[in-house]
Amino acid sequence: MARLLHGAVITLEAYQEAFEALVNCSKSVPLVFAAAQPIDLQDFDYLFPYLQKNSENLLPESRKTRDDLINLGRTMRDTDNTSIGDSNIPAAYTYLGQFIDHDITLETMSADLPKLLSPDLTPLPLAEVRQKLRNIRTATLDLDSVYGLPAPRDPNNPDKLLVGKVTPLNSNQKPTRRPEGKDDNNDLPREPRNEDFKRDRAALIGDPRNDENTIIAQLHVAFLRAHNALVDQGKTFNEARSILRQHYQYIVLHDFLKRIVDPRIVDYILEHGNQVYDAMGKRFYLPLEFTVAAYRFGHSMVRADYDFNLNFNTSGEPNTFPATLDLLFTFSALSGQLGDFDTLPDNWIIEWENFVDAGKPFNKARRIDTKLVEPLFNLRDTLGNPDGNAPGNPEPGDGARLAVRNLLRGYLLRMPTGQAVACALQEKAKGKLEIPVLSPAQIEMAAASQDQVNALRQGGFLERTPLWYYILVEAAALAGGQRLGPVGGVIVAEVLIGLARRSEDSILNVPGWAPSLPSAEAGKYMLSDLLKFAQVLA
Repeated sequence: MARLLHGAVITLEAYQEAFEALVNCSKSVPLVFAAAQPIDLQDFDYLFPYLQKNSENLLPESRKTRDDLINLGRTMRDTDNTSIGDSNIPAAYTYLGQFIDHDITLETMSADLPKLLSPDLTPLPLAEVRQKLRNIRTATLDLDSVYGLPAPRDPNNPDKLLVGKVTPLNSNQKPTRRPEGKDDNNDLPREPRNEDFKRDRAALIGDPRNDENTIIAQLHVAFLRAHNALVDQGKTFNEARSILRQHYQYIVLHDFLKRIVDPRIVDYILEHGNQVYDAMGKRFYLPLEFTVAAYRFGHSMVRADYDFNLNFNTSGEPNTFPATLDLLFTFSALSGQLGDFDTLPDNWIIEWENFVDAGKPFNKARRIDTKLVEPLFNLRDTLGNPDGNAPGNPEPGDGARLAVRNLLRGYLLRMPTGQAVACALQEKAKGKLEIPVLSPAQIEMAAASQDQVNALRQGGFLERTPLWYYILVEAAALAGGQRLGPVGGVIVAEVLIGLARRSEDSILNVPGWAPSLPSAEAGKYMLSDLLKFAQVLA
């Protein structure tokens, strides 16, 4: 599967070309491929379309707004990579959030839409947003990123999914030593080497973005192994897929969501039904307020480096090195070149006990706030070079700054302001959920620096705040960065619970459904339980 970088814009035309190439390629590959049909492209639309009728609910349409958003994005840089900025959330949930995102949304746009960094960037007309944006994923919690084409079956047992093998380094010394208890089956299935860098050692998985960095690639491996563990228990392919989907949905609703959203909000929506987003409606769509703003909170949770395994950590021991984002992106075929190996070298197998609460110190996600770690201001192109403003520019420009991209994308796609969405949610909640509207003073106090305060004032963003920024500042101001605030929390919970209701094998459509796989706590099922079941967590 060809490479696809984080934040890259995919055109409808490129998608069609890539899918046809994939189908042709699969015919020549001597593997049995998972049964999957091309999906119909899904719609995007707004949770509160009526807000589009009044320009006061949107950012002002002007060159100044575009420039002010770039200026604000430049200030959202965290250069202090210390534990001061940590949340209490284990770092694995940063990447579980990314995995969920890849399972439900892959946005495509028509090729004739404007470039994000165009000096003349203006919001798209409403009709164009609805006509020219499409979602390639099924937009439900059905693990199509795991089971979809080109995911191959194991040729020795067609009920199993194929798992890739690592490259053994046969070393007992750090930093080239294999972590204890790890077997060969710890990589994604891959294409062979290819002169075309887009296909060179590319992962054969339903969504190529799950090979973007080593942590999410290893999480995808865990789902492949969990499926196969179910088959080892005597389940057929379809039975194993159904069971894994249901336990995944439980993890999303009762483990992931209740860590990043106030559990009272989650329980209220589960008990009383969706109040804002009707995923069961005749016309199915994915809300833009979710995909373009609220669910991008996870960018703030990314750390600059991690204690990854015995070789790559921050211990300071001889022959060990921090697992920086640059290294984590290198040892994946989507963003790097797997070093000089055909598959993942075995010294890069993850030790999940460093990422979940398994009884020892673990990496924590950063707090949700208005800062992103420095590597996210130096994003790379598909050749691994800094994404500069102009050809030949060796320095990273605004195109390399994820915060700038997010803010401009919200402007292009007509995101309502945070204040407008908060008022709309207040009206919908009718006092059943507490949803305050942040004051300009609260927004200013939660800003990350004086430069950020100045950018907010200059852009008039204290009164009309970009929705993505508002959701980050709300988390910092009202929840100490430990979880989302009410606006972000309600949007994320409404959408994920709505998608769970609509999903194939939905646990919300089975009265009294309860987890059946082994777990540390009876009646519950957490990400750590799935990792243990997949035999990737001791």
